[in-house]
Amino acid sequence: MRKESMRKYIRGLVDRFFKILPLWENNEESLPTYLDSLLMELKGFNGLMYVLNDDRDYVSLLAILQYLIDNPDTNTNVVKREIFRAISICNKLR
Repeated sequence: MRKESMRKYIRGLVDRFFKILPLWENNEESLPTYLDSLLMELKGFNGLMYVLNDDRDYVSLLAILQYLIDNPDTNTNVVKREIFRAISICNKLR
């Protein structure tokens, strides 16, 4: 995969992470499915881009998503903080 393609993909992740906020705030039934799907996609992308396997920031993205999946009762303020942290990580990875 070319660097530009990787950058475009990671740029798109910003929107994907941001979408979590309204789903969480509105207690959307589709939230668990959305989170699982995004986590699966990131894990798959990680497999494609073996260079990311040891990247601490990329592992942080996976960990944030896994935490949200495992802790559906997390306070919305905490979710907002972690989503914006994930977006910041995505921008850094670009």
